Amino acid sequence: MRKTISQQPKPKTPAKPKAQLKPETQPKPGTQSKAKPIPKPVPKPLVSFVIPTINQVDLVVKCLSSLGAGLSLPVHAFEYVVVDDGSPPPLQEKLAKALRPFNGRLLRWKKNTGFAHAVNSGAAVARGRYLCLVNNDLVFPRKPWLAAMLKEIEKPGAGVVGARLLYPSGRLQHAGIVYLPRARRFDHEYRHRPGNYPPALETTEVLGVTGALMLVEKGFWNKLGGMDEQFFLSWEDVDFSLRTWAAGRRVLYTGQAYAVHPEGSTRANRKAASWAFWHKMDRETKARFWRKWGGRFFTAGWPDPETGGKPRFSRLQADYWCKVLRG
Repeated sequence: MRKTISQQPKPKTPAKPKAQLKPETQPKPGTQSKAKPIPKPVPKPLVSFVIPTINQVDLVVKCLSSLGAGLSLPVHAFEYVVVDDGSPPPLQEKLAKALRPFNGRLLRWKKNTGFAHAVNSGAAVARGRYLCLVNNDLVFPRKPWLAAMLKEIEKPGAGVVGARLLYPSGRLQHAGIVYLPRARRFDHEYRHRPGNYPPALETTEVLGVTGALMLVEKGFWNKLGGMDEQFFLSWEDVDFSLRTWAAGRRVLYTGQAYAVHPEGSTRANRKAASWAFWHKMDRETKARFWRKWGGRFFTAGWPDPETGGKPRFSRLQADYWCKVLRG
């Protein structure tokens, strides 16, 4: 029987060298082959929503649901950073589970550190170009409310942008912050007027805006050092607004963006809002504010709606713009 494998294969002749590629088609050293495409980097979000909360789950879910429904941005253009400021561990676990459908990030603190520290810690991990502070009890309309705020924050010289806030009854709660010299306190302009009060629908410069809904560029936020943590409860947004003016930036309010705000829900419930702790911290915060700012800018020349006068510029603002004109 004849074996077909007895013959030895002929030795292979050396292969002729392949023709060199033309210079213009040769791959450059260090470049990737087309077979292995370079993965595209994940784009950073445009806006990071920083939401402080304590002892709440359902309220946060309601806020996030309405917030997302009113955004006209692609999913990758925003992120949620929720900061739990000292809820019991079981409640924090419940909140973490509730945030999963929203792809929200949760920071947990073992004790109540105060609003300023909570938003500062959330802002520190936020990746967006802009920070939007959002109280956990806000409910947003089902239409693109954020676009109006972004339009203002992108204007030259803008530092902070606030929005119109309404009570659940539909009455105005906030249309910018004004100073009442006779009472030596701050208040929200046009409070309790109809929600569609024409002056509150305008876009204008104001003395300050509430931290319940505030948009600011993160780079500028970092430049100012965020909220001043010596203010445990309230007044930190007024302080931030004043520091914005002092830094040469403008504080703007737009009535074209709005949300409903049942004031006081952030502190868990009505009973919690009446605790002696909150009153004590409020008094201490107020005293610290006047130690920091008293006697420097606050005179009778500031806006006072109670007298019927409505100047749009505070003494601090006027001094700044006068320096700009002289310069």
